This record gives sequence, structure tokens and C-alpha cells, in this order.
Amino acid sequence: MPRQSHHRNAPTLGCVAPPPSQEQRSAEIAGWPYWDSPLPSEKLPYRGKDNCLVFEDYVDFRPNLTPEEVLQAGSFGGGYFRPIQSGVTRKSYGDTVYKEFPASWFEGLDIAKQVTSSRYNVSVNRYLVKSGNSLEHWESRGWMKPQDPYGWFQWYCRFFLGRRTLDDARQVGRWVSAIGPKGRWRTFLVGQCVRQGKAWDDPTGSPVTRQTLLHWGFHMTKADFDVLAPAIRDGKSVIYLGPVVQNGAVSKSVAKRPSSPAKGPLKKRAVKS
Repeated sequence: MPRQSHHRNAPTLGCVAPPPSQEQRSAEIAGWPYWDSPLPSEKLPYRGKDNCLVFEDYVDFRPNLTPEEVLQAGSFGGGYFRPIQSGVTRKSYGDTVYKEFPASWFEGLDIAKQVTSSRYNVSVNRYLVKSGNSLEHWESRGWMKPQDPYGWFQWYCRFFLGRRTLDDARQVGRWVSAIGPKGRWRTFLVGQCVRQGKAWDDPTGSPVTRQTLLHWGFHMTKADFDVLAPAIRDGKSVIYLGPVVQNGAVSKSVAKRPSSPAKGPLKKRAVKS
């Protein structure tokens, strides 16, 4: 699944991020760019034996998708780096904010449709469903910080490239609670698969949850599923679902399916013009 970039200035796992190009430094910057690290910067992560990314200063943070892989797979309805009016910085940002990051991340993408679109387009997404709340929703709940006014994924892009700030522990904690080994969305996805009788990699098994995990830099593997499924089959309660199996029988549920679910291994998603 990891893709090799041929860009000369592409960052390499386990190494220090290359210095930003002149184009990157000239980009419109929303918050603190990755090269402006208030704390000592770190190397990029490396992949562990389980294919998860290892950040040696935050060992509990174990995504298995790089920011590039998240973008290339098809995410955020094609508009994560769209123009916004930020409520936390009280500034407006245009459609060039993404240029802060390595050009290799966006190689082959239709920028206007897959990166900076102001209209949410489910056909861009890997699982062909809508997932996520609005910027205003997150701002109203106090989750957004001026250093990363676009949100968690913007923070992840910068953290991945080595920037370190005092907000890192909070953002890592959010990931652990939502996506970590016992995180609510990882557990929920396994519970839905068990409840619906779906295989761990069946894209029709809770596609919205799969898209959510993708947005948080994670793609569930069979090993992840096998860790959680036995206890759920034995009657362990699942957040938002309750017990999935009761008295040896799978409880009833009504599951939504996308009209044309994504198939095959996670890879770059093509979007028709």
C-alpha cells in the first residue's frame, strides 16, 4: 500500500524532513508551518513490524497511514484544504494552503476536486460516503487551535513532518481515544462487522466508520480485527451498539450501505472529471 514518490524533495520515513522549497515558503500559511517548530523538531516516523508508524516521542500514537496515503486514498470529500473563514484565527484562507506540504503528497490528484473543493463530494471518498463534521461544529466545541485552524489532519501533517508543539499530547490523546487499540471507532467498526456478519475487510461493513478511520490515518487490518472480535463475539458491549451478541445470537441491526461500495486494496482513488 505505501507508495514511492519520485519527487526529489519528497520526505523519507525515518529521516529529517527536507527543508521547505521556495514554493512552500511562499505558500499561504494557516497557523504554524511544519518548519516553524516551537519545540525541538523530530525525524519522520518509521514503520514498525506491524506496519504502523512509530513516533519515538509518542509511542501510543500508531497510525498506519501517512498523510500522503490518506489524501491519495480519497478523503474529506475532496475539500480538506478548501478556502475557509477561521473562527479561531479570525482570518480567511484561500485555496493554496496545501502548498505548505510536499508536492509529492498531491502527485496525480485533481487539486480542485480532491484537495481544495468547497463542495463536499462523496465520489472522491474511498468508501463513497460522507464522513465528518463541519469546521463550525469543531470550532463551537473548542477543539480547534490557532496553530492548526483546519483541524486534526492539518496537525497530523505537520507532526508527521517533525513539528512539535505543546498541543501534541492533546491531539495524540484524541487519536488514542478514537482510533487507538481500544478506541471507540476502531471498536465500533469491529462490532459492526460482527453484528452484520461481515468480513474484516468488507467495505460494506460500516463504510462511514471506515472512512472516519481513514481520515484519522488508519486502515483496519485483519490483525486489528482479530484482537477485538473474540471478546465482542463473547458478549462484550460495544460503544454506541451495546452487546452485539446476546445469548449466543447476533442481535438485529439495520446497516446503511453505500450504493456502490469501494472494493479492493486501499490505493489512490481516481475521480472522473
